Amino acid sequence: MKIHTGFPHLSIALLPFLFLTASAIAVGQSTCAQFGTVPINSGQYTYQQDEWNSTAQQCATVNGVGFTLTNANFDLPTNGAPATYPSLFRGCHWGACTSSNPFPIQESNVASASTSVSITQPSGYNNDAAYDIWFNQTSTTSGQPNGTEIMIWINHQGSPQPFGSQTATVSIDGTSWAVWTGRQSSWNIVSYVRQTPVTSVNNLNLLPFFSDAVSRGSLEASWWLIDVEYGFEIWTGGQGLAVSGFSVSAAAGNGGGGSTCETPPSAPSGLTGTAASSSVINVSWTADTAPANCTISSYNIYRSTASGFTASSSNLIASNVTANSYSDKGLQPATTYYYVIEAVDAAGTSAPSAQASATTSSLSGNGFSCHVTYTLSWQNSNAFGANLAIENTSSSAINNWTLSWTFANGQVITDLWCGALTQSGADVSVANLSYNGAIAAGATYTGLGFNGNWSGTTNSVPASFAVNGTVCH
Repeated sequence: MKIHTGFPHLSIALLPFLFLTASAIAVGQSTCAQFGTVPINSGQYTYQQDEWNSTAQQCATVNGVGFTLTNANFDLPTNGAPATYPSLFRGCHWGACTSSNPFPIQESNVASASTSVSITQPSGYNNDAAYDIWFNQTSTTSGQPNGTEIMIWINHQGSPQPFGSQTATVSIDGTSWAVWTGRQSSWNIVSYVRQTPVTSVNNLNLLPFFSDAVSRGSLEASWWLIDVEYGFEIWTGGQGLAVSGFSVSAAAGNGGGGSTCETPPSAPSGLTGTAASSSVINVSWTADTAPANCTISSYNIYRSTASGFTASSSNLIASNVTANSYSDKGLQPATTYYYVIEAVDAAGTSAPSAQASATTSSLSGNGFSCHVTYTLSWQNSNAFGANLAIENTSSSAINNWTLSWTFANGQVITDLWCGALTQSGADVSVANLSYNGAIAAGATYTGLGFNGNWSGTTNSVPASFAVNGTVCH
C-alpha cells in the first residue's frame, strides 16, 4: 500500500477566482458561496469559505471571531488533496487584506507574533485543525506568495498527514512537535504537528516556529510575513466543526528594547555515548537552555577516534540536529569514538560540550548478517523512485527490523510504503509495520519502496545499509 501525504489547501489554478464571490455579509449571518468571505470586526478579520477542491455545498455561520460549519458532508479519499479549508485570517490573502493589520513584516524584524484559538471538533471525520502562515520573498501582498507556508497542526483526526515528509521532531515551548518539510511548485512548506493534540491555544508564541524554519533552510530571514490563517482542512464530513476566539497580534521591531536574540548559547551538558552494536553508537545530551529572547535552533555533532580532539569542520558529522539525541551509524567494530557537541541559536554557536566516548562491540559472536538491494524504479531531473529488498542471510529469523542508511546527495523521501519512515537530514530510518516485521532465515522481504526528490548532478545509491544496527554486506 502506498502512503500518500496531505496537500496544501490552495490550487494555483483556482487562485484568480478566490474572491470574485466575496460579499460583505453581516456577522451572525450565513454563507454557502463556494468562495464566499465574511468581514469581521469592521474588516479586522475575514472568514473565507475557500472550498477550492470540491463543489459540494458548504455552509457556515460566523459569530464573533469564529465560525461553525452548518452544512458539510465531504467524502474525498485521504490519499489526495482536501476538499476545503474554511478559515479565518488576518493579513493579506492573495491580495485581499484585512483592515488595521500589521503585515507585511520582514521575518528578521518580527519582534512579536502570537495567536489564540479554540476549536470544536466532532469525531468521525478526516481533517486537520491548523494554522496556515504565509511568507513572501518580497513585501508584495498581491498574488501567489512565493516564500514559505508554515502550518501548525494543533489537532487532527483520521489518516491525513502534512505535505512532504517528516524530517525531525522539535521541542517548542515545552511541547514536542513533528516537523514535516516539502517543496511545492513555487514555495516551501514546513508543518509542525503537535504530538499531544489540544483543542485550544492561548497566546501561542509564533517566533520559535519561525526561528526553527529559518534554521532548517525552509524560510529566509529576509522574507516577509503577510498573513496568519486558522481553519480546518477537510477530507470527509465536516458538519459541526467550529472555531471561536481567534486572535492574531504581531509587531515589528524598532532596533532596540532587547526583542532580538543577541547571546550565543552556553556549552551543552550531559553528553553521553552508548554503543548499540558493532557499527552504531547512540549519543544523547541534556536540552540546552536558551539565553533571553533566544531559541536553541539546533546542535552540531563532532566525532573523532582521538581523545581530546578539537571540534572543527573536518570532524563535524552532523549539523542542524534538532533532537537531543543522535544515532551515529556505519562505524568500525571494536573501536572507541569520542564526541563533543555545540548548541546554536540566532546569535551564534556555543563552546563545545565536555567530551563523551563509547566503544563499538566486536563482530565476533554477532551471528547476524544481511544484504540489501536498492534499485531505482524511475527518475527524472528532480524526482525519483526506488525499491528495496532486505535479505536475511543469517541462520536466525528477524522478528522486527529497522533499516537505516545515509543519502550522499541530499535526497529527500516524500512518500514511502510498507514501513514507518524517519528522516533527519541525510539519515534515513525505516521500521517495519505490524504485518511485515518477520523475515525468516534465508528469506528476502521485497515490499519496501519510496518516491523522493533529488537535485544536482548525482543521485547515487547509498554507500551502505544497516539492519538493526548491523551493517549489511
